[in-house]
Amino acid sequence: MMLLAASWLLFGITHSLLAGTTLNRLFGRYGRLAFNGIAVVMTALPFAISASIPAHMLWDEPDYLRWVRYGIDAAVVLAFIFTLKFYSMPGFLGLKVETWPLTFSPWHQWVRHPWYFLALIFIWVQPMTDTWLVSALCMTLYFVLGSRMEERRILRVHPGSYAEYCRIVPGLIPWRGRALDETTRQRLEAQAQAEPVLKSV
Repeated sequence: MMLLAASWLLFGITHSLLAGTTLNRLFGRYGRLAFNGIAVVMTALPFAISASIPAHMLWDEPDYLRWVRYGIDAAVVLAFIFTLKFYSMPGFLGLKVETWPLTFSPWHQWVRHPWYFLALIFIWVQPMTDTWLVSALCMTLYFVLGSRMEERRILRVHPGSYAEYCRIVPGLIPWRGRALDETTRQRLEAQAQAEPVLKSV
């Protein structure tokens, strides 16, 4: 289990240190693509270690709960697919160089990190074994810490508009009464246009 936790720690450190434009100095316009490739390899390592460790269920799951989990899994996957329309996947994957102006999709009006929110739901509704619990805790910790590091990078570019956005919208879990209204969304996006844009690589 310690080896599994250490592999997740290694992933978190490398992913955080290499994020942003760090790899551009080595790979130029392919920096983002290299970052994603490294991330895939580093993510595969803890899953490979987990698969090699005998797993034990922490509790017996009734049949009805299993079907509830299946329903939640399906809902999360569909929600993730829906969010893709608000992202430029070629830019995200590093297949092309793009600039990303600061905008707030319908999902971002409720939570600052929609993908992390959906990932957390998916993680915690899986069958809970001892090995998966270790992985779930490590991934959750990374999302908490990683999202804050990501936000610090954005704040360096958008110190005004994004700071106000963070004061309004929750980071990882939507909260009743805390959402970005349409008037404020338009004002913050207009304010962000006067600030530099984020480069995808």
